[in-house]
Amino acid sequence: MANPTPLQTLSPTNAGTNPYLLENFRPVLEETSRSGPFEVEGAIPPGLDGLLLRNGPNPAVISDPATYHWFGGDGMLHAISLRDGEVHAYRNRLVRTRALSAAIGTQAPRGPREAIDGPANTSVAFFANRILALCESGLPHRMTAELETVCVEDFDGALTSPLTAHPKIDVETGRMAAFGYDPFGPAFLRYHEFDADGSLLTTTSIDLPRSAMIHDFAVSATKVAFFDLPVVLDANLAMAGSHIPYAFDDQLPGRVGVLGRGQSGNQISWFSIEPCFVFHVANAFDDGECLVADVIVYDKTFDLGMGGLLGSQLPRLERWRMRPGEVRVNRTILDDQALEFPVTDPAVQSRPYRHTFAAQFGRRDGLDRFPGYVKHDVERETAVRITLPEHLHGGEPIFVRAEDGKADDEGFLLCVEYDRSRDLSDLVIYDAHAMNAKPEARIHLPVRIPFGFHGTFVPRATLS
Repeated sequence: MANPTPLQTLSPTNAGTNPYLLENFRPVLEETSRSGPFEVEGAIPPGLDGLLLRNGPNPAVISDPATYHWFGGDGMLHAISLRDGEVHAYRNRLVRTRALSAAIGTQAPRGPREAIDGPANTSVAFFANRILALCESGLPHRMTAELETVCVEDFDGALTSPLTAHPKIDVETGRMAAFGYDPFGPAFLRYHEFDADGSLLTTTSIDLPRSAMIHDFAVSATKVAFFDLPVVLDANLAMAGSHIPYAFDDQLPGRVGVLGRGQSGNQISWFSIEPCFVFHVANAFDDGECLVADVIVYDKTFDLGMGGLLGSQLPRLERWRMRPGEVRVNRTILDDQALEFPVTDPAVQSRPYRHTFAAQFGRRDGLDRFPGYVKHDVERETAVRITLPEHLHGGEPIFVRAEDGKADDEGFLLCVEYDRSRDLSDLVIYDAHAMNAKPEARIHLPVRIPFGFHGTFVPRATLS
């Protein structure tokens, strides 16, 4: 086992009452490389050959714990290498954005200047043979498979404004649909399509009256949909030094804009909706001329101010239909129990599908909790839940289709779970088809992986 490398300038802090500096939200203070094998309960499916990557906030320096927000921490990637039926290695590295490099005294990344220097803490994607650490406030950061920061990625100078942390990659064509909202607009919103080799094919601007937070979007084979909802830039929060200066304004209307892929932004059609907010889209697809999007909906969020929980309301899963000729979004509740971080089989992204998976979501002791997982059959409108024991907490599951899998639930869920009794994390592998509470394998990691956001699985990649 390699010895951990301490970051001498990474400073632990008095968390006070900030919920996002307590328990497994608190940062880890080392960059670590550990070689396996590790202790395994059960058996790792032999077909799982690749690199599980996860991204999340891990603040290196916190100037004021009272105003720190979970979304504002520096990005740290975690990599778990699976090969030949075992976990081969684990590694974590901070993404060397310019802001982080200045804070900890390391070399800044090469590449273009950004309007906002970091963080890169939200998601990670594998596109055009590049590993990209993503955060919606800036440009992607290209990483190596060893988690070293290569550069600020602007796709040969073609991308000049922020990019979403939730691009949609078509596994058949390799193309990527993406967007970016820009607090320094206008334009406040731009839509992009990239070819499989990473070349930017088209960019179009979409007129918005203000800077609204748009975290995710819906993409079908022929259409895209943008959520112009009432979480908007708040000048008072910005002046107070908030890392996330956005707030919910229920006096503003909500709307969803639908645009044909390849169309100009001025051809967008808007559908009205009650004030609410969407962080994440499970999937979207065409149903004739209608666009269908399955989304996680909050009645309110960003309504509690700085240094507190994300919002006062918990979310639910809804199906939104946007039909040409109508003026409002048609809404149907698919699950009224709280959940977050939905994922689907990448092979059915932007296409009609049957199954989606998510983390159960709840609150206890003043903290956000992820007490299990849920599998939805959106055709039959049924759900199966796995509830974890009290000492375990989950997060976003990553679906990997089995080598011989035919359906979009024939595969495995790769989940990083925090074991409060050990103050360490496990990699846990569930059979997604059976959705049984007894996992195929539980791998005890010799590290703690803080609660983060999103990840991906890169087949046949490995750590040296």
